[in-house]
Amino acid sequence: MFGDFFRRAFQILTLAAVSTVIYQNVMLVPGGHATFLQAQYSDSGIEGTGFQQYNTGLAFVPTLFVPGRFRRYDLQVSPRVQEIKLRLPLRFSAYLRMSDLFYVQVRLRVETEIQRADAFSALKALEYRPTEREKFIEEQLQFLAAEYFLDIVGDERALATVKARLTQFFASTNLAEIQSRLDRQLKGNWLKLKTIDLREIYVPDNELYAAQTRNLAEVAAADRRALLTQIERDAELALERKRNLEELNKTEKMSALISENPDIIEYYKIEKIAPRAGQVILDASGRGSSLNKGDLPNKAKRGRDGSNENKGETGGEIGRN
Repeated sequence: MFGDFFRRAFQILTLAAVSTVIYQNVMLVPGGHATFLQAQYSDSGIEGTGFQQYNTGLAFVPTLFVPGRFRRYDLQVSPRVQEIKLRLPLRFSAYLRMSDLFYVQVRLRVETEIQRADAFSALKALEYRPTEREKFIEEQLQFLAAEYFLDIVGDERALATVKARLTQFFASTNLAEIQSRLDRQLKGNWLKLKTIDLREIYVPDNELYAAQTRNLAEVAAADRRALLTQIERDAELALERKRNLEELNKTEKMSALISENPDIIEYYKIEKIAPRAGQVILDASGRGSSLNKGDLPNKAKRGRDGSNENKGETGGEIGRN
């Protein structure tokens, strides 16, 4: 009876140990993903960063049963389709508070892919947040479209031309040009655009926009001047706060120093008095010399003829009768 109990307990413990080893040291990488493990206590791996890359399938990870030894990042590298909405402002769009009526709007359907060889570069570009891949791609296409939009909006009285040029730019036949701009923007070619499809484009009505913005140039100029004035005022206040903080820190340090060394206040007084000490000594010596040159009582004076003027007083020159 006891033999069966101990045998069953041994089997359970063995199964638990094997399950623990599998759970701790065997990793499954899902399909279409690249998984990175960052060692928390090592600087080896990719570029000495402690990262190790694992591709699809099972992989053995030597954790040594140390909790938190690795940090895991799963990055999807397979093609991914997403819809992106771009919102491009005209010169006075912010002044016309009518929702999105006076914004140029573009809706795209894009398919992107990350090459496995460039997966670590993609992870770094995503700032080690692989779950934000879609948000990152949307932001980059927004910047790309805004840069091109600034180039083509020369005359806002010809918005029909703007619509035609945007339609031509986001055409599937122009994929190479968009990819080239995206590579320059990302400073790398780790993100590949496989397809791009312009699903919808909206440009405000030319006449309506012109009518609504006819008298806004002066308002925009006044707002610009007010903004510049506010920026200057904020800069002055920031500088004043910085000076006050510096004085406060200096005072706190001086207070702590005096509390620890009370005798230092005497040295501080001497340091403040020292620049004036020389002048005070010179003034005192000057006053002393003037007193020596003045007339003293009962002192004999010689007249112009050489005789003693103090005739009625005793004393006189030595050796004279």
